[in-house]
Amino acid sequence: MRYADGGGLTAAGRQRREAVRLQAAELFEQKIKPPEVARRLRVSRKSAYQWHQLWRDGGREALASRGPSGSRCRLSPRCLEKLAGYLEQGPAAHGWVEDQVWTAARVATLIGRKFHVSYSVSGATRLMHRLGFSPQVPAAGRRTRRAGRHRVEGGDLGGGKRARAASGGYICFEDEAGFTRRPPRGRTWGRRGVTPQVTVSGRRSGRLSVAGLIAMRPGSRTRLCHRLRTHPSGKGKRRSMGERDFIALIDGVHQLVKAPIVLVWDRLNTHVSHAMRELIAEREWLSVFLLPAYSPDLNPVEWVWAHVKRSLANLAVLALDRLEALVRNRLKRLQYRPDTLHGFIAGTGLTLDDPTSP
Repeated sequence: MRYADGGGLTAAGRQRREAVRLQAAELFEQKIKPPEVARRLRVSRKSAYQWHQLWRDGGREALASRGPSGSRCRLSPRCLEKLAGYLEQGPAAHGWVEDQVWTAARVATLIGRKFHVSYSVSGATRLMHRLGFSPQVPAAGRRTRRAGRHRVEGGDLGGGKRARAASGGYICFEDEAGFTRRPPRGRTWGRRGVTPQVTVSGRRSGRLSVAGLIAMRPGSRTRLCHRLRTHPSGKGKRRSMGERDFIALIDGVHQLVKAPIVLVWDRLNTHVSHAMRELIAEREWLSVFLLPAYSPDLNPVEWVWAHVKRSLANLAVLALDRLEALVRNRLKRLQYRPDTLHGFIAGTGLTLDDPTSP
C-alpha cells in the first residue's frame, strides 16, 4: 500500500526498513565494509554507503526511523475519522445530488465546509491517499481500433462512387444511442480494497432515444445536431426511433446549413428500410452512403455518445424527464465546442479528399 500515510510508507513498512538499517549498523560495528553489507542485505551499494556515513556520524540512533515523511497534516486524527465517515455517506448526502462521484475538488469543498480548512485539489488528493482511498472504476473492455487510415471518397464508404461536396455540400455522420435510468459506471474515490456501491434504479422506467448528426465542410464550422424522443415504460410501446424521426433530423440540418448533404450512417434496419429509401428518393439534395458492417470506429458520433455517457457516470436515481434535460445539456455544451468535434472526427482516422475536376 503506497502513499497510505501522508505520502510515505505505512507504519509496518517503516518498521521493516528500520530493521534492515539496524542490521547494517551491527555489520558496520563488526568492521564489515559497505559493499559486503550491501551484498548480505540485498540493498544497493549507494544505500549501504549512505547508511555507513550516518552510522559513523551518529551511531545506531542515526539509522532509526524518523516517523512519517511529508508535511504535518492540517486535520487532527478525529477530523480525519469524521472525514472518512462523510466520504462513505456519498456525495448526495452533502449536496451533490446529480451523480454519485467523489472528485478531489468536491472533497476539498467538503473539507472547507465541515472543518473550515482550505485544501487545494492536489492536497485533497494526497489526503485521500492518506485515508486509504483510491480512484476506482469497474473493469470495462476497450473498443478495438482499426489499423491504418480510412478514406471517405472512393474507398470503404463510397463503394466506388464519388460524393462530391465541392458545390457547397456538407458531409454528415449520423448515429443513435439510448439512455436509461441505469447510469454507466465511472471512476470515483473509494476506500482501498472496497469496491464502491452505486445506487441505480431497479425497475424499467422508460428509455430515452437520441439521434445525433455531425455536419462538416472544409472552411465552415463543424456542427452537431440532435433529436431526442422519450419512450415511457409499458408493453407494446416502441422503444426506438422510426424513419420519420431520422428524416426529420436530416431535414432540420438541411434547413440549418442550406446546402446539399452527403449522409454517412450505419446499416441499421431503419436506415435501409423500404420506407426510408422512399423518403431519401424524395430529397434531391440528399445522398446517402452506408458504413461497412461492424465498423463503429469509423463514425465520429460514436465518440459523442462516449463523451456524453462518461459525463453521466454514476448518475443518481432520477426521473426520465430529468435525464432528458441532462442529456440535452451535455449535447448543447458540445455544440459550442467545435474543436472537440474535430477531435472526434480525427479519432476515426478518416480523411476527406478535395474533389478534382474531370
